[in-house]
Amino acid sequence: MSLIEFENVTKQIENQSILSNFSLKIDSQEKIGLQMTHTEIDTFFDLVEQRTLPSGGSIKYSTHNMAIKRHNDNVYQKMTVKSYLNFFNCLANNHIKIEKMAPQFALGDNLNMKTNTLTTDQIERLHLFRIALFQPDLVFIESPLRDLSNEGSKLYLKALEVIRQKSTVVVISSYMEELLQLSTTIYQCVDQKLEKVDLELGKDSIKPQNIFRLSSHLDDKTIFFSPNEIDFIESINGVSNFSVNSEYFPSSLTMEELEKKLIHFGFFRCHRSYLVNLQRISELISYSKNSYTLILKDSKETLPLSRAKLDQLKDLLQ
Repeated sequence: MSLIEFENVTKQIENQSILSNFSLKIDSQEKIGLQMTHTEIDTFFDLVEQRTLPSGGSIKYSTHNMAIKRHNDNVYQKMTVKSYLNFFNCLANNHIKIEKMAPQFALGDNLNMKTNTLTTDQIERLHLFRIALFQPDLVFIESPLRDLSNEGSKLYLKALEVIRQKSTVVVISSYMEELLQLSTTIYQCVDQKLEKVDLELGKDSIKPQNIFRLSSHLDDKTIFFSPNEIDFIESINGVSNFSVNSEYFPSSLTMEELEKKLIHFGFFRCHRSYLVNLQRISELISYSKNSYTLILKDSKETLPLSRAKLDQLKDLLQ
């Protein structure tokens, strides 16, 4: 049974096209992941929550029992976990026994704790528990694993399966590795349109020619990125940093090492301190004979272009 269907949805904001002929049908019990940029994600949620209307196309809802969890959602502060959940239990009017269900979300020992003392791992599971109280048909979740520890990610995945017993869950993220853990069917937003990702990598005929990941170490976890997820790389105080959706992730590799590895993935050394993903360039601006700036899509970031690199860039972009 179809729960929601996007039919050739187009959305423009300030004369800029964010989504174009976006089509997707979400059926019951599917495990779908959507890879999008930060701007596309915000626009997608605005459309789903009907805070804005499509510029073209249509969205058909077959359910009104829907839940949404954005990455930056907060919880009410200074309440105990139990009182917080009881509040939403009353709103849901489903009379679920909080104490009995809490262990399924690894929160059995935290019911008397104040919400402002919880760890990020615990807060994300608390959000899942809150959603479960309403027993929605359809759930949209944004980047749930991004800030979790390794152990927190394992507990989150177990808790998510509790949700999936009664709800269809769609995960939206900029990170393919996150979606691979959470979904069985994944779509990428490419040139503002959805394309299904072929996950059957076991067959020789469909193996990609290049399987390559870049890593960034943060606290107790390692985050992996595909080259196409990175907007540009900037050297800051001698440290190379990946820019992904306006967030920076440090790399242990030098700019020279990254340039050698990424040249075959469409990256260009536009300046001594910058490597840019050529697929992200939307404009080239000349302020003088010796001053050039690159404007990136979506983020509208500006990067310097060395005068000596201008002709080389023009050749690459034909």
